[in-house]
Amino acid sequence: MKKVSFITIILIVGIVFIQPVKGISPVVKSFILPGLGEYALNEPGRGRTFIISETALWTSFAGALIISNNYTDRFQAFAADNAGVVPDGKNQQFWIDIGNYDSRDDHNEEHLRFREYNALYPNDAKWVWIWSSEKNRKQYRDYRISSDQWLLTAQFVAGGIVLNHIVSAIDALYLQRISHIQKITVVPMVDYEKSASGIALQIQF
Repeated sequence: MKKVSFITIILIVGIVFIQPVKGISPVVKSFILPGLGEYALNEPGRGRTFIISETALWTSFAGALIISNNYTDRFQAFAADNAGVVPDGKNQQFWIDIGNYDSRDDHNEEHLRFREYNALYPNDAKWVWIWSSEKNRKQYRDYRISSDQWLLTAQFVAGGIVLNHIVSAIDALYLQRISHIQKITVVPMVDYEKSASGIALQIQF
């Protein structure tokens, strides 16, 4: 919800407070495609940086997902071959459990001792597993953990993609505001009563 709210604020700022350039605010352009607003504001160097970042992020995201899916296919096939698992219709918790217990009976017996009845698997062939060796069970678990790690990497990269859009929109907003500055004046300020002095920066748009 916070991400959605922040994105909404960026769009409102771009649409309401900035005059549209050729029909679409550069802020909105950069939010849709990072770097596009910078190009519209004649800042190709900055625009190119955002476009390169966007390309790299999407490439990394796709790559992480592909690797995660490959590991998923591998650990499911490995479990079918070495533990007699029927892969269809299984949830994430099942795939975690079969890597921690040698068999369904071992799993159910432990959860019965703790009276965790909701965690028990039905006594039918669909939910059975028996690992051929502890080595294979550990190898399976390594494959599954690798799949989860690459999926987590993809999620982090997805967050980076969202952030890149937001940062580019903010950058376009900054450039748009700077381009509308008509006059900058430095005014000295003196307060004789408080024996203080300073300067004030006045920006006219």
